[in-house]
Amino acid sequence: MTAVEKVPEKTQTAGEVVAASTETSDLKDYDEETRKAIERRLVRKIDLRVIPWVAILYLMLSLDRNNIGNARLGTLEADLNLVGNEYYTALTIFFAGYVIFHVPSNLMVKWVLPSRWISGTMILWGICSICQAATHNAAGLIACRFFLGAFETGVGPSTPLFLSFWYQREELALRVALYFGSSTIAGAFSGAIAYGVLGNLSGAHGLAGWRWLFIIEAAPTILFGLLSFVILPDLPETVGKRWLTPEEKAVAIERSHRSGNTDTKRFDLHQFIAAIIDYRNWLAFIIYIGLNVALASYSVFLPTIIRDLGFSALNAQLLSIPPYVAACVLVFLVSWNSDRTLQRGYHVAAVSGLAIIGYIFLLATENVGVRYAGAVLVACGIYPIIPLTLSWVSNNNLGHTKRGVAIALTSMCGQCFSMLGTQIYKTQDSPRYIRGHAVCLVFMCLAGISAITLRFLLKRENDRRDREHGIPDSNDLSEVKSGDRLYDKHPRFRYAL
Repeated sequence: MTAVEKVPEKTQTAGEVVAASTETSDLKDYDEETRKAIERRLVRKIDLRVIPWVAILYLMLSLDRNNIGNARLGTLEADLNLVGNEYYTALTIFFAGYVIFHVPSNLMVKWVLPSRWISGTMILWGICSICQAATHNAAGLIACRFFLGAFETGVGPSTPLFLSFWYQREELALRVALYFGSSTIAGAFSGAIAYGVLGNLSGAHGLAGWRWLFIIEAAPTILFGLLSFVILPDLPETVGKRWLTPEEKAVAIERSHRSGNTDTKRFDLHQFIAAIIDYRNWLAFIIYIGLNVALASYSVFLPTIIRDLGFSALNAQLLSIPPYVAACVLVFLVSWNSDRTLQRGYHVAAVSGLAIIGYIFLLATENVGVRYAGAVLVACGIYPIIPLTLSWVSNNNLGHTKRGVAIALTSMCGQCFSMLGTQIYKTQDSPRYIRGHAVCLVFMCLAGISAITLRFLLKRENDRRDREHGIPDSNDLSEVKSGDRLYDKHPRFRYAL
């Protein structure tokens, strides 16, 4: 039987996926040069179909999550009669829904299959986002924000897990960066869209400008959710001949196994527990906690911070664009270099340093130019940490249950502290916001220190394995089987640094 004939036929159910995943494609009939040519063609196909689409999905997620900050510069608070801390409660409750459903969402990715899960949850959060435009009091806004957070877990933490089924360790950070980098584009878009909507649609058809903002930015989300059922592939074992040739499918399955995706179970309790008790994951959690305090406050308060530098509300929307453009460029450059060197820790520490300098600029002077430069540096420092950390966690956890739970817990712990980020920029602290900037500075220092510590511990463990087992002659992890329960403790495995 040839290698092509051994490729399993397209399957439709999660149970059949598990069965198919036990078959290993035999590529011995191909010489190395031919196999590499097939692999290059395969990666191009994945890049062209998957990455642009998931980037669009995350762009929509970021718009729908953060546009409440732009809506605030309209008449949202006055129209809904928000008093006291009700606006801040609406910000915080989003993260409550987002945190609660992290782990269940990642476990559902392989159970339900990615295209179904991602698409379904996206449609539901689009509906929740549009419903914000129909609210008339604080209770309605708070309810919409909670369910918006719950359904956004179907894309936010689930997509990095989905990408790990298709890409190798040294390919992942740049692809995750292209995915998460769209959030910086969303930040730029949101300012431009808000400028146009609040400036031109306020009062149109009897609706306030902020209501139009929610409608205009949420409607495409539902459309893209429907299209995702068709466009997104599921797993290498399930794709059909319309997209990949039998040879490409064989290589896709072989690549997936080589990356350690050899599980035969949809859920592994041993891996679930291992993800929770692994101290290396907890250091990654601390990095992400430090990031998310700064990220949550920055994404929703940037227009307000810029306005309080002395600019009008509409000009503040426009001036919120350049920080995101600069951050977008740096996200891609840093992630590309991180993949090239397979070094995560040094890069996380370096960009944390940029954010630290940015917050020092914001704290140290009243000069408008310096403080605005600080806001740009903060964006350049915090946004690259997202793909770097999630790729780092994905690289260092083998087994889809352990990887899925580790990614979910990383994001979940970070989002718990995002609630703090939404509470530290109080109106009474304007225009300097000393307390908010100081808290973010401390947490970014924590992120940088944790990254250096984690890298040191991983390097020490890799050196120990090299001494005891020798240096591996390849990165092939296909021999790591679910039955031996070793996973990232396997003698052949080395941690990404």
